[in-house]
Amino acid sequence: MRIKKVSLYRKEMPMVCGKFSCSLEPGTETADVVITRIETECGLVGYGEAGSVGGYPNYALGTLASSAELIERHLMSKDPRDLNQIQYIMSLIDGHGATKAGFDMACWDIIGKASGKPLYEMLGGKFIEQVPLYRSIPTIEPDEMVKSVEDWRSEGYKMFQLRVGHGDIQADLARISAVISQRQPGELYTVDVAGHWRRDEALSILNAVKELDFTIEQPCWMMEDCMSIRDRCQFPMKLDNSLNSVHDILRAYTKQACDSIVLQISKYPGVSHARLARDIAVTGSLGITYSTQWGTEITGAVLTQLAMTTPPNRFISTLDIHNYSSLSVAHNHPINVENGMMWMAHDKPGLGIEVNDAVLGEPNLVIE
Repeated sequence: MRIKKVSLYRKEMPMVCGKFSCSLEPGTETADVVITRIETECGLVGYGEAGSVGGYPNYALGTLASSAELIERHLMSKDPRDLNQIQYIMSLIDGHGATKAGFDMACWDIIGKASGKPLYEMLGGKFIEQVPLYRSIPTIEPDEMVKSVEDWRSEGYKMFQLRVGHGDIQADLARISAVISQRQPGELYTVDVAGHWRRDEALSILNAVKELDFTIEQPCWMMEDCMSIRDRCQFPMKLDNSLNSVHDILRAYTKQACDSIVLQISKYPGVSHARLARDIAVTGSLGITYSTQWGTEITGAVLTQLAMTTPPNRFISTLDIHNYSSLSVAHNHPINVENGMMWMAHDKPGLGIEVNDAVLGEPNLVIE
């Protein structure tokens, strides 16, 4: 089996919520994905994708161009089942997870279709059938954040990520206090700063809300700064922005820098490294939240099945990223979301997604 043709599509994601907060932009309205379609000589087709939101380092146009160059120069005519060789080639280019993630996902999709196995089975088998979701609340006024949490609570969500750090620290303090003071039994909250606080700001805010119950996520940009905060506050520490590779997770565990991690599927990159990161975190007793910069049902299926294969005592939550946008690329309704839970609707091989090529339209780039 050899790769015959690779098509790359840049698709704009209309945001259901209107605006979204990311690391470099508090209210971006533009989100994109780059979808990879691999076609083999025997007719099997696999799909993958990498997401980007506004200010993230991996812009869609950059991902599109660099992915095409990587594929054309080094990956064409490979057997997509030879993932060890493919991953070795990609490892010679340091970082740039989004450039590699879509290709890796598409290879896993083909392997599953060739073997007749769903992704979760190839990842070692599932622990749970349905996975709990968190809902991300953008950086808005405190009363609006409270209302947003109430709305999602009514739909069964019990885990919430509050995005702060895009204004003055008193505004962040008001947001945290307003929302988490209304915490209901069984609810879990994470305050995601995306690295925007200084050490003194982090300590000031966390001391002011020490009676509240939540996990603090990436209060400062550097891992060492977050470690300093962790040593001087009572809140569990979750790292995200400072974790960009499996090596970073090993370093965080060795330094005892955190209690849980966010595993971004586009940064690691794709399924292959996410599986390694999962196993390292599980072995190190770190909690895992699966996330992504953006995505359709393609990424949603990967997040769901990774979560299904994670021991329940290590898994925290994931997100239904495909429901944050009105763009749908699948026509078989592959993912169910109800009452704050998500699960695969079918046991189809590979990622379990039947992609509607008509929705993808004409590719931006074709390599053959």
